[in-house]
Amino acid sequence: MSDPEASIIILTRNGESTLRECLEHVYAQNYTNFEVIVIDSASTDRTLEIVSAFPVKLFNINVKDFGHGKTRNFGARLAKGKYLIYLTQDAIPLNDKWLENLIRNFKDKDVAGVYSRNIPRPDCDPFEARYISTGWGPTREVKSIRDYKNYKKLVFFSNTSSCLRKDVWDKFPFDDSLVQTEDQAWSKEVLEAGYKIVYDPDSIVIHSHNNSLEVLFKKYFDAGTAHMKIFKNRNNVYLPLIPFFVVAVIFLDLRFMLGHAYKPIEIVKWVPEAFVRHFVEAIGFWLGLHFDRLPLSLKRKFTASGRY
Repeated sequence: MSDPEASIIILTRNGESTLRECLEHVYAQNYTNFEVIVIDSASTDRTLEIVSAFPVKLFNINVKDFGHGKTRNFGARLAKGKYLIYLTQDAIPLNDKWLENLIRNFKDKDVAGVYSRNIPRPDCDPFEARYISTGWGPTREVKSIRDYKNYKKLVFFSNTSSCLRKDVWDKFPFDDSLVQTEDQAWSKEVLEAGYKIVYDPDSIVIHSHNNSLEVLFKKYFDAGTAHMKIFKNRNNVYLPLIPFFVVAVIFLDLRFMLGHAYKPIEIVKWVPEAFVRHFVEAIGFWLGLHFDRLPLSLKRKFTASGRY
């Protein structure tokens, strides 16, 4: 039997609430020339039971061995396909064209990676819904280093649902040292090497989180840490300006809610939470940018990772 053309790599950890639906939609694709590799980090719920109902290749690792870049690199080394598809356990392909709409972009030999559109779940809070709706829009983008003037937007890439050309990954694997945003670091590297990145909004997954304040703080701390490591600067992010940033983002929230038929009583309910939420996000990100100046005890307390 010949090797599959594509390898779908899913990292799991206690994913019972979404994993069955995720795998059902994967195996319902029009494009069928693929294998599925599941790498589980010591799940204690029904994840492994769910996985056993599907024809996947299962690999188990210890929690302490997990890393967003490290484990995805492990999956790539296991893969037999020439295309590496990364899908998170809580991202649900919207329809049966999700996969073919990713792979079709590689007709252009200069394309190194493609990522999908995200749309929020019905129960998504308005802040996350706005972020997703504005960050993953309806317009296809082909990004290359020629668009240097918009560099931060240029390198954006998301392994929530993505596809990489494996021969490019061979030359540019993910950075094992990053706590998160390994996808954007990879995108930056391949763009600087002359490749293209494509955002294809016709490949769609349903994906969003309603995170607690603690989870948000740690997420943004790790994002700030990764930003500093990738871009090596913390310019224009000043502590005294954070209140102004928070107010500006709340105006974006209000505009989004008014434009999406939220009831006045719902808006009144959400606004106080918006102040707290965006302040926590901003402080977390700022502290992450200054991770190299923090004592080890605080870094261990602030991060969602076990890296320190």
